[in-house]
Parts: sequence; structure tokens; C-alpha cells
Amino acid sequence: MSQLRERRRREAEQAMIAAATELFLREGYAKTTMTAVAELADVAERSVYLHFDTKAKLYQRVIEAATVGDIDSTPLPERDWSVRAMSAPTLSARIDAFADGVSTMHERLGPLMAVNGEVEPSEPGVQESARAARDATVVFLRSFWESADAAGLLPVGVDIPWLVDTSVILSAAETRLVVTRHLSWGRESYRDWLVTTWWRMLAGSTT
Repeated sequence: MSQLRERRRREAEQAMIAAATELFLREGYAKTTMTAVAELADVAERSVYLHFDTKAKLYQRVIEAATVGDIDSTPLPERDWSVRAMSAPTLSARIDAFADGVSTMHERLGPLMAVNGEVEPSEPGVQESARAARDATVVFLRSFWESADAAGLLPVGVDIPWLVDTSVILSAAETRLVVTRHLSWGRESYRDWLVTTWWRMLAGSTT
């Protein structure tokens, strides 16, 4: 594929994802149509179907793009903030990197969680990919705490399984949605809350 053709393909996909995101948030999943996505993205409806066979696949791509922040193929564990969270020389730097990355991600992903409650029960494929994403989050956080422990950055006798379970809940997109609804926190407030809470739970996590 020529560079020009690839650039145009990416521009079209970005326009479709941006349009679909706007419509899903404004109209909900059921009322959003592929025709409406095409019109808002200023592309032919056929182009939408060439990129995404079904509305469910389009929605999944919207979630993927919101998770990582773009349409590139670089997986989340290889993103800069993820690498820093796993390899920074101090625990403070690792927690800061994680909080920065997650709070930024949830600015994009959090609002879509309200839509997700509508989609998952009716779309098995979306339900499966959501379950896989939750499982991947558990794996990521287990690696975060275990790598910090292996580097000698955690207190002796720390309860890693408890840290994993608790940090999964605290950093979930659904939690960010609840925080937004009840406390109206912006990204910085949520980010600072994550950092403070992680340090406080770490202080009481030894068995």
C-alpha cells in the first residue's frame, strides 16, 4: 500500500472513530446508525462497512482507540507511560507514571462506560472483548506490583494479591465514571487521588 493511500485510509478511520464516538455519547448505542456515522465523518457509508463489518465492531474500535489514545497498533503495555510504570527506578516514579497514564486514558474512556452498560448485554463480541480487557488489567497490575517487589521497592511482607485486587477497582474506568458523577473531579484531581490512595493502601498492606 502506497504511503498516500495508507495516509488516506488512516484519516478516514480516524474520522469514522471520532464521529462514532460523538454519536455513541450523544445518542446512545441503539440509536446510532452506520449511516449517521458516515454522514458525520463525511465519508461514504460503504467506506464505514469496509472498515467495520458491524456496528459492534465499530464500537469495539472506538473503545480501543479511547484506551490507547490513537489508532496505532502499539499495545498498551508498550506505551511510554506503561513502560515507565514498570521500569522507573523508584516506586514514586512508577506510581506517578501509572496515575498519569490512567487518568489521561480515563478522560477519553470514562464517558464511554455509560454507553458500555447499554452495549455489553446485547453484543456478545463486545462483552467478550470487555472481559478480555478487564483480565488484561488484572495481569498488568499484578506485573506492576510484582516487578516493584522484585526490584526491592515494596515493604517486606506486603500483601500483593490484596494490592492487585484493590488497585484494579480503584483504577477501573467504571470507578472513574462514578467519581465524575458524584464528585465532579477533573483529571488532575482524579490523578492525585489515585497517587494518594495507592500510597495509603500500600502503608497498610503488610500481612
